[in-house]
Order: sequence, then structure tokens, then C-alpha cells
Amino acid sequence: MKNNLLQYIVLYLFVACVALVIATLARLFATLVGFDGFTSFMIFIVVLGIEAVLYLSIHVILRELMLPWIGKGLSKIPFFRNKIRAKTPESIIEQELTLSLEDIRNEQLKNRAKEQKERLDIALDYTRKTFAPYVSDEHIELLINNLKIYSDKLNLGNLHPIKTGKELSTIDIFHFGWNLWHYFRVGKQTDIAYFLKKVFPDILKDVEADTIKRHLKDDELKGVIKIRENLSEQ
Repeated sequence: MKNNLLQYIVLYLFVACVALVIATLARLFATLVGFDGFTSFMIFIVVLGIEAVLYLSIHVILRELMLPWIGKGLSKIPFFRNKIRAKTPESIIEQELTLSLEDIRNEQLKNRAKEQKERLDIALDYTRKTFAPYVSDEHIELLINNLKIYSDKLNLGNLHPIKTGKELSTIDIFHFGWNLWHYFRVGKQTDIAYFLKKVFPDILKDVEADTIKRHLKDDELKGVIKIRENLSEQ
């Protein structure tokens, strides 16, 4: 710390001496060409001021613009990178590394959340298009909320039953359940069977959850709702 302070003092003294010499020479030149003493002194002050402004401007440009750019370039060279790391306190290196890892984790969490939202949007769009001809708007929204509960692995006890048109049969509901389970893969087929039993109580009133589980993919080409291997493929 003391060595750094001494270096700064020596540097500033050297700059001040050079500035005074230049300003003095300017004053002498002004005197030689015929200016009076006051004007020569003012020229001396003005030259000092210009030198101070120039020095500060160059100092700011070097520190704020050039040095970071030069340092970034040198850090790519193994020799200089090792030198820089050797002079950097270990605590600062650890802090930078920790911040970098934290940024990576946050970025991964954001990407994962974005992917999950995109997957959910695809499933919701599929559900709306599939049930729109057979379910009222009010019950479509209930079905959408039920689907969010299932995809987020929340308490399936909070599911709400919906009413569908007579055009849909048990095989349609089975296929819908299999499509959701195959797409999300968030639990066992027992969970999707329970989901269907709770959400479609009218159609499945005489069908047990175990039976639903065993027949989710039966008769793939039958019914209004067909088996879909990928909901994103329209």
C-alpha cells in the first residue's frame, strides 16, 4: 500500500514538473515577443490549465476505455493471464468465480422456466382445440386450471369436475389422459387415471381408476380424440 502511494506521489510530481516547465517556457516566449508581465503571467496560468485538462482527459480515457480493452486482450494470452491472476487477491478471484457460477445457475433456471412454460402452452392449446366443440367456455377454463395443477405436480385434490357433450365417450377421455401423461411425464399413470376420474366424473362414473390406467391407449384409432405421440405436432 505504501509503495503504491509513493509511486503515485512520484508520478504526480513528475507530471507537475513537466507542466511547470512547459508553462514557464510559454511565459518566457511571451515575454520575448513583447508581451507585458501581466499578460505573460496569464499565458503561464492558461497553459497550466490546458495541461491539467489534457492530463485529466488522457487519464480518464486510458483508465476507463483503453486499459480495460488492453487488459481484456492481454488476458487471452496465457503468459499475461497467469501474471494477472498471480497479482489478483485470492478472495477477489473466488468472488468473481462465485458470481459467475451464480449467473450460470440463474440463467439455467430462467431457461428451464421458459421451456416449462412453452411446453405447458402447447398442452393448453391442444386441450382448448380438442374440447372446444364439446365443452362450454366456463368448463374449458376449469379444465385448463385442472391441467395446470396436474403439470405443476400440485395437489390433485384441488381438481374441479367438468361437464362434456354426449359426443365424447370413455375411450376419448382415455386417449386424452394418455396424451397428457405421455407429453408431461410428471408422474405415474395412476396419477393421470385419478386426474381423469376427478375431472370427468360423468363419463367415468362407472369406471375405476385401475381400469382407466390399464386402458389408456386402447383402440388408438377409435373415438373422437385420437392418440397423439407429440402434442406439438398439429
